[in-house]
Amino acid sequence: MFLEVSDVTGGYDKAIIIDSISINVEKGEFVSIIGPNGSGKSTLMKTIVGFLKPFDGTISFKNRRVEGKSANKIAKLGIGYVPQLNNVFRALTVQENLEMGAYLPSKDRYSYSELYDLFPGIKGRDSEKASNLSGGERQMLALARAMVNKPELLCLDEPTAALAPKLVREILKKLIEIRDSGTTILLVEQNAKQSLKISDRGYVLAIGKKVHEGPSKELLNSPKIQEHYLGIKKVSVID
Repeated sequence: MFLEVSDVTGGYDKAIIIDSISINVEKGEFVSIIGPNGSGKSTLMKTIVGFLKPFDGTISFKNRRVEGKSANKIAKLGIGYVPQLNNVFRALTVQENLEMGAYLPSKDRYSYSELYDLFPGIKGRDSEKASNLSGGERQMLALARAMVNKPELLCLDEPTAALAPKLVREILKKLIEIRDSGTTILLVEQNAKQSLKISDRGYVLAIGKKVHEGPSKELLNSPKIQEHYLGIKKVSVID
């Protein structure tokens, strides 16, 4: 198994936010985690990438136990992470942000010119401060920085948050390109319908527990998922 999360319970201090959650991701997959606000999606992601230590359960990456390891050590194993908030260094230039992504030793990484070609929204902006970029451009920069070392698994926490619909489509299209280039993707996304449309499988969380899982198409077509998690109400027919 590429990534395997088994019966993980975790949270902050002594407060349990996620309870006995198990998920898995195969190499080359695009997997979405959806659910309402407060369901534990971001907490699960932070636990996987090492910003939080689980209270219980195990996390394995390429058959190697990683639960409890520091985020730095987990990143060295080939896991990239793009947090939802504060995901660029605003006081640094675009180029300096990319250089920050290259601090880990790597035998195989993208050149900066390759990254600018992959993310044309920041091309030609290398000397500009990240604070001058638009919301969508900052997200592109955060993605580019996470991709510097060609991570085998890219974990993203709400990459389309607070973006206009056009920018949402651009970000999601870019994620498809990244997956097609060979990078496995685990996506936490509030925009549930759109994330399921582009992913292979999905997990649904509610109140810290996993309540549904399956192929994305099945989740999209499930009346229960549509009503409770995709905001699609059933229409009553009166004879």
